[in-house]
Amino acid sequence: MGDPCSSYFEGTVFSGIGEGAFYVSIYTRKFLESLGFKPYPGTLNLKLNSSDVEAYKACIDSVEPILIEPPRIPGARLGSVYAYKAEVARLFEVEVYIVRPAITVYKADVVELLSPAHIRSALGLSDGDIVRFKVVGSGRAHAL
Repeated sequence: MGDPCSSYFEGTVFSGIGEGAFYVSIYTRKFLESLGFKPYPGTLNLKLNSSDVEAYKACIDSVEPILIEPPRIPGARLGSVYAYKAEVARLFEVEVYIVRPAITVYKADVVELLSPAHIRSALGLSDGDIVRFKVVGSGRAHAL
């Protein structure tokens, strides 16, 4: 059996519930320490085709994530974030990570992309557009 992450996946761009910018701002220092960049305040949300969900899950499960521990904020219930180095077609010059929060409202068919760039603007994307992406590993496998 080959590498489960050897091919590109496709996801449809959709607007999230509007909390990405808030959580990215809370975790910015942790992302900078763990991933080496200050992220754009928000994520690009992609919904996988139902036929790709199992293959994507097999891929993600085969890669060691970068574990990002939550910041300590009194009274806040924050969870860890798992980050996976990714590549987005037509956006090769920008660092991109798939982020999977331990606490989320999304199901397994949603992928959130984090980058120092505003991916939506960089690629001229609108809701309903298709984005091709590939998991390329974890980059630096360490926890902070």
